[in-house]
Amino acid sequence: MSFDLLDHYSLDKQPNFPPRTLPVGFMLRLAKALHTYGMTAYELENTMKRVGETLGFGVQCLAQPTNLIMSFSHPEEPEPKTYVFRVDQGEVNLERQIQVNTVVRDVMSESITVSEGAHQLKAIANSGARFGVKGQMAGFALLSAGIAHLLGGAVAEMLVAFFIGMLTALIAVKFLKTDSLKYLFPTLSAILSALVANFVASLGWLSSPYIATVAGVIVLVPGLPLTTAVAELARQNMVSGTARLVYAGTIFLQIGFGVAIGNAIGTGLFPAQPVTFEWYLPDWSLWLSIAYAGIGLCFLFQSRPVDMHWVVLGGCIAFAATWYGAQLFGQVLGAFIGAFITGLVANLFERISGITRAVMLMPGIILLVPGSVGFQSLSLMVEKNVLEGIDTAFSMSFVAIALVTGLLFSSLILPPKEL
Repeated sequence: MSFDLLDHYSLDKQPNFPPRTLPVGFMLRLAKALHTYGMTAYELENTMKRVGETLGFGVQCLAQPTNLIMSFSHPEEPEPKTYVFRVDQGEVNLERQIQVNTVVRDVMSESITVSEGAHQLKAIANSGARFGVKGQMAGFALLSAGIAHLLGGAVAEMLVAFFIGMLTALIAVKFLKTDSLKYLFPTLSAILSALVANFVASLGWLSSPYIATVAGVIVLVPGLPLTTAVAELARQNMVSGTARLVYAGTIFLQIGFGVAIGNAIGTGLFPAQPVTFEWYLPDWSLWLSIAYAGIGLCFLFQSRPVDMHWVVLGGCIAFAATWYGAQLFGQVLGAFIGAFITGLVANLFERISGITRAVMLMPGIILLVPGSVGFQSLSLMVEKNVLEGIDTAFSMSFVAIALVTGLLFSSLILPPKEL
C-alpha cells in the first residue's frame, strides 16, 4: 500500500513527450491521473477512448497496475504514435476522482479548452492531501475498531484494534522512508500487531488476540485489489486482472507470514492469561460500528467532508443487504445480494447527483470484500490446518466472484453514468 500520492513519474520530465497543453499531452496526463486516483483498468480504457473520439483521435489504451501504454492515431498523421510510461499503483482518492471527472466532462463538452483542462489536472496533482497524518491515523483506527466489532470482538478487542490501527498508520506515514521498508511494511505491521495483541492477552484483558490482530491490519489486507482483479478478469482485462491477483496474493502471504512470526514470538514472550471479565456491546451497536468505520474510510479515501454522509450510507446499505441476504440464502448469495444492491444504489446516486459512484460504492465494497476470509485461510494453513485452510480459501474465491457478479448485474440493470 502506498501512502504518498505525489507525482514521482512526471511526464513533464520525460524527453520527447508532448507538452500538456497539446491534445495528446493532455490525454496522456489525464490517463495517468485517472489511474493514480483509483479508476479500474476497464473504466480507464473506455474513458480514454471516448475522450479521444471527442478530440478527433483514435486512442488505444492498455492500462496495467504499474504502467500505461497508449497509442494515438489522427487523420492528419501518417502513422500512430505510441507512448509507454511508468505510473504509481493507483489508490482510491475520492475527492481527486471527482475533480478529474469534472475536468473530463468540461473538456468533452467544450466548456474549457484542452490547455485549461491540462492546467487544472496539474493543479489537482499539486494540491495537498485533504487529510494529513492525523487524518490517516484516525482512518486506520476507526476502521480497525469497527471491523473488530463486526468480527465479534468485545470492547477490549475494539480498543486494542483501535490502538494497533493508529500505530500502523503512524509507521506508514512517518517511518517508511526507504523502498525496503515500504516493501516490508505489510510484514512488519503484521508482526507488530500480533505482538501487541499477545502482550495485551498476557495481561488477562483480551480473550481473542486473533480478532484484534486481524482488525488492526485490516486496512492492509488486499480485499479491494482482489475484488478489482476478479472484476477485471471478468471483463477480459487479462493482463491487469492477473497482475492485481498476483499482487493481492503476495500481500496476503506477507501479512500471513508476519502474523505467524508475531504469534510465535508473542506467545513465547507473553503467555496468555484467562480473561475474568468481557464486555460485549449490544447487537444494535453494530450499526454504530459501520458508521464510524465509514468515517474512517472517509479519511483513508480522502473524501470530501460534504460527502461523508454518503460514504457512511454506502457502508450501511452494503452491510445490511449482505447480512440479511446471508441470513436467508447463505454467505455466497448474501455477498451477491449485497454487491447487487450496493451497485444499484451507487449507480442511481451517480445519475441523480452527478458525483462519481465510487463515493458510495468503494466504502460498501470494502465492507463486503473477502479480505478477512483470505487472511483466516492463510492463518489456518500456517497452523498446518491445511484442509480447513483450503476450504476457507475456496469460500473466499466464491465470495469474490459473487461480489463481482452482483456488481455486473447491477450495471446491466442500471448502467453507471458515462463521463
